[in-house]
Amino acid sequence: MSPALPISQTNSQPNSQPPFPIPSRDADAHKGTFGRVLLIGGSRGMAGSIAMSAIAAMKSGSGLVSVAVPDPCLETVASFHPAMMTIPISDDGGGCFGSNAASELLPKLESVDAIAVGPGMTTGPGAKQIVEDLIDSAGRPMVLDADAINCLAAKEDSNQVRLNRVVLTPHPGELQRLTGVSSGQRDAQIAAASKFAKETAATIVVKGGPTVVVDGQQTYVNETGNPGMATGGSGDVLTGVITSLLGQGLSPWEASCQGVWVHGLAGDIAATQCGEISMTAMEIISSLSSAFQQSSPP
Repeated sequence: MSPALPISQTNSQPNSQPPFPIPSRDADAHKGTFGRVLLIGGSRGMAGSIAMSAIAAMKSGSGLVSVAVPDPCLETVASFHPAMMTIPISDDGGGCFGSNAASELLPKLESVDAIAVGPGMTTGPGAKQIVEDLIDSAGRPMVLDADAINCLAAKEDSNQVRLNRVVLTPHPGELQRLTGVSSGQRDAQIAAASKFAKETAATIVVKGGPTVVVDGQQTYVNETGNPGMATGGSGDVLTGVITSLLGQGLSPWEASCQGVWVHGLAGDIAATQCGEISMTAMEIISSLSSAFQQSSPP
């Protein structure tokens, strides 16, 4: 594997401004105009992950947001926000997706514009089948995050899977499982991510300081964000933001670059209000509205 270019030498652009314009909204628009998204994940004890992704998608402009969760988690997830639609999926008896989950989910995909899968999902047999079937048959823009990436990494020859229109959002540990490159080797991980993206046609968001987006052809280095965002749930928020932008018609590259910029800016706004030490993912979500106001046309 060839070594990575140092981050300072990558083909990035200054991004004190958003990398792509967010379209203005027409006066005759309706909720279907701005995308129907489906987020899949959660398990007993980790219902908050997928709930935060869904709320972030709503705060990022999606017209309709649905969440598919194991049946025992439904009331917990639904309680996070009244505008969130919830879809119960059969579980394995322990609060994780069961063996029939994938077959129950596939018919739900017909009416959605973008999908996210992974937050809080675990890596049991039901979850692995969901990831495999979605990759094989979804045909829609999709984000694989968290345990969905771990499920992909468990597949033999995962670098030969076609991931066109798919965004992966790994943290360093998940990227290590996917590529075999140590989480402590930042530049080598970025190079490995770029190679994996080129082999599979995926777009990969390499989380960290700074977050880097690669697709095998180009590299974008984000400049928003701060260390206070190194907190549980921050990545789940990013998943919701990117999924929302995909559902609104941005390409995987555009949605990833725009998503990390807005997400980081929301973290910067949150830091001015509560400080880096006390910041949680909920403060990042609360700051998304201000971040989008700063990145939208007048």
